[in-house]
Amino acid sequence: MATLGTVGNLLGAALKGSVNASIDQYRERRAEAQGKVDWEEYNYPPWINVLHYNVDDVEDAPARLAVKIAHVNYVCVASTFLVNLLGVIILAGGGAVDGVNVVYSLFNAVIYAIVGMYAFYNGYKGLATRNGRLTDHYVWLQACFLVFMFAASVASGANYNGWANVARARRSRRLPDFWAGWSCFEASLWTANYLVGGVALYKVTTNRKDAIRGGEGLGAFRL
Repeated sequence: MATLGTVGNLLGAALKGSVNASIDQYRERRAEAQGKVDWEEYNYPPWINVLHYNVDDVEDAPARLAVKIAHVNYVCVASTFLVNLLGVIILAGGGAVDGVNVVYSLFNAVIYAIVGMYAFYNGYKGLATRNGRLTDHYVWLQACFLVFMFAASVASGANYNGWANVARARRSRRLPDFWAGWSCFEASLWTANYLVGGVALYKVTTNRKDAIRGGEGLGAFRL
């Protein structure tokens, strides 16, 4: 009987979660339909056009500024991954690092381009529609990105050239001056990124005015 009771409770919780999810989705679709934004006007990223993005869709001025900072941070971090890839290609060509690091760097750049865009878009759309569930997705993912950016700014090894890598680069027999200078350059970019990213996270968190709060928890990552 105890087992049946447990199963019944689990089924009840699952049913309740499903109903709440359906209600949340209905509320979100209704809020979007009542708004003035055409979310099917795909214009972002440029030339790819798979999402809708217009910062003017965010009516609240402080929230609009938060979206602008979050967008700048996303673009800068994605660009830093490309800078890292370029540096690793040069270092691998000069024999300073293993060629496999190029693969790691490319993989990381592609992953962030996708996941970082997903996070930013959730933050933007969450503030534009006052959808707390979407804003939560940005907040938690951005917090994880900040930890990663800080680690990348000090890392030494694999395909990362943080502050701790400067001494290692100077000891290298291949391209020591270039590698040390590049490490300082790349570490500076990562440092600036996590500082700006921290401001973006703070601005989004403090300027959210949720009209919709999802009851699905953090596991339901969907647009």
